[in-house]
Amino acid sequence: MVKGNVPDETVVEVTPPGPLKLVKIKGTALQREFLLQADDVIVAVNGKHWSQIGSIENTVRTALDMTGRPILATVVRDKNMFSVFLSKPFPKGSPVLAGDEAQEFNEFKPSMAIEHIRTLSNYSILADGQNEADVLEMRKSLLAMIFPPLWLIGRRLWEPLAAFTCAIMTAFVIHQSLGLLIYFFMCVYVGIRQVPLGLLSMQREGMRRRMVVAARDEQEAQLIALRFNEKLKFKFTSKEKVNGLAIDVEIV
Repeated sequence: MVKGNVPDETVVEVTPPGPLKLVKIKGTALQREFLLQADDVIVAVNGKHWSQIGSIENTVRTALDMTGRPILATVVRDKNMFSVFLSKPFPKGSPVLAGDEAQEFNEFKPSMAIEHIRTLSNYSILADGQNEADVLEMRKSLLAMIFPPLWLIGRRLWEPLAAFTCAIMTAFVIHQSLGLLIYFFMCVYVGIRQVPLGLLSMQREGMRRRMVVAARDEQEAQLIALRFNEKLKFKFTSKEKVNGLAIDVEIV
């Protein structure tokens, strides 16, 4: 009796779920665009805790490839938690924490429904050397596309405002149709470039980007930033809410 060949059994090693630690982050788009740092730990994706995700790295990469829409990553840094919308995948080979290392991050459990996530937007936190700070929403404003001069004034972009005003006035002197065409071009240009222009106005004041966070509004973005640096002094801050107090009357 001839014995048949018995195929060798292949053992596939399955990595258990765990938080994802960012290590090789320097020079990547995640660092340049979203200011993520080495040793940041990803504990949730789109409000779903790491214990419910087979692989954070693969899940994010697949979601970005299939939908083309940003995902909301929840990050732990210096024992504080924040979230940020990302449009780039995590570096391949990022270590997955396991055992006691993973359990250290078990307490960080964001509870966010999809309906809540849809109300969030990315905000850039900028500050100068004296910790004078400001916030810029990274989502485009309809005002910038419809009435660019007013938006440029609000962002204190005097040079682009002067250039466009001179161009429009000169064009209207030549011909009304040319003036309307130049104004339309201005709407399109500012509508497309409004976020870089907004960052430029703040950087000219000596401010530099410190972090990017997802929040409902500027006030919530400020509160998140203050968890990481309580010395930040925002231009427009409600001190009562920053200190966790709620009042029902205006301060006079």
